[in-house]
Amino acid sequence: MISYVEYLNIPVKVAIILIACFFVMQLIGEILEFKGKVVPEFFKIRKHFARKKEERARIENTLQEVKVLLRDVNTRYSDDNIAKRNKWMHWVDSRAKAYDDAISSLKTTLGDVTAALNANTRLTEEMFIQSSRDRIIDFSHRAADDETPISREEFNRIFKVYDQYEKFLDMRGMTNGEINIVYDIIKEAYKRRTETRTFIEGTRDSSE
Repeated sequence: MISYVEYLNIPVKVAIILIACFFVMQLIGEILEFKGKVVPEFFKIRKHFARKKEERARIENTLQEVKVLLRDVNTRYSDDNIAKRNKWMHWVDSRAKAYDDAISSLKTTLGDVTAALNANTRLTEEMFIQSSRDRIIDFSHRAADDETPISREEFNRIFKVYDQYEKFLDMRGMTNGEINIVYDIIKEAYKRRTETRTFIEGTRDSSE
């Protein structure tokens, strides 16, 4: 250090005084720090060097993290990985297209099944309507002839058929005036047979 002072052309006494002051300041800094006081860096040069060392360590850690990040990015976006990613994306696209085609085909099939069920439902409804009409009309022909033996139970059954028929038409907003006329004939016949007791059951009771 003396040679360095001589190189700076500083008198030796002045240099010794400066060095002595420096060491005194460092000693004061150590004492203050020991007492828990906040010590400026110029009072404690060791603290300055420690901070610089810590900064260098942080810089080195940051540089290391950057290197790791760059290496990871390079690995992720290397030619091999890009090719693998493209191959995987192509597979995903092909699977998605296959699923879309399958769903489209399923929708078409379901549409056909629904149409078939609707057609079958309409056919069943038409058969029910026609069958009910035929039964009511046929029975009206028998009921109109007072000589034809008919039981009260047969009348009750045809009344139930008519009720179901009317409810069915009402649910679908349909009407049929022709059957209403025929049904009036049946009701009149039922009324006459009730008054004259000409049901099969009544005839048997009279004969007994």
